[in-house]
Amino acid sequence: MGAILRPVSLPLPQRVARVGLDPQKASLQGVGNPALLDEPLLGLLASRNCPGRVLLDTLEEIPGWVQAGRVILSGFHSPLEQQVLRSVLRRQGRVVKVLARGMAQYHPPELELEPLEQGRMLVLSAFSEQTQRTTRETSLARNRLVLALATDLIIPHISPNGGLAAVVAEMRLELPKSFVTLKPIRSSAR
Repeated sequence: MGAILRPVSLPLPQRVARVGLDPQKASLQGVGNPALLDEPLLGLLASRNCPGRVLLDTLEEIPGWVQAGRVILSGFHSPLEQQVLRSVLRRQGRVVKVLARGMAQYHPPELELEPLEQGRMLVLSAFSEQTQRTTRETSLARNRLVLALATDLIIPHISPNGGLAAVVAEMRLELPKSFVTLKPIRSSAR
């Protein structure tokens, strides 16, 4: 288990206003490199139940993302997202991980210690320290934050009747009929 890291307050980037969040009324807590929030962020979300072919197709894209210097933004919670995190960090890539709970006594796993120390990682939360467990509701709120922060978005797999599909519909993002894409869904100026 890693050391307890002291989170600092971070302002929300102005781009979150495009989805109805007021950057002046909310803040984030984070550990790691806050400058990563100033970069274009490639948001990655995927439903828990993901076909193996989609996982493999996604993993094939990672070397290109890392080589291009993309900062990958995700909750890194679903199995596909967790595989992406491991692969990006092994390749010395950069990530922003958004927690679905508060930062109280955040203990980074061994895999995250070096990237945090090297400035290749930022771990964020929009939840108070009293929110100590990840729930369906906090996961959905975390996914909304990922969608709000992302400048580009990739959703390799989305279960049609799942929570992620509901959040995407709520935020009025246009998705292909197949609910599977490895091409950016939204590319927006910062």
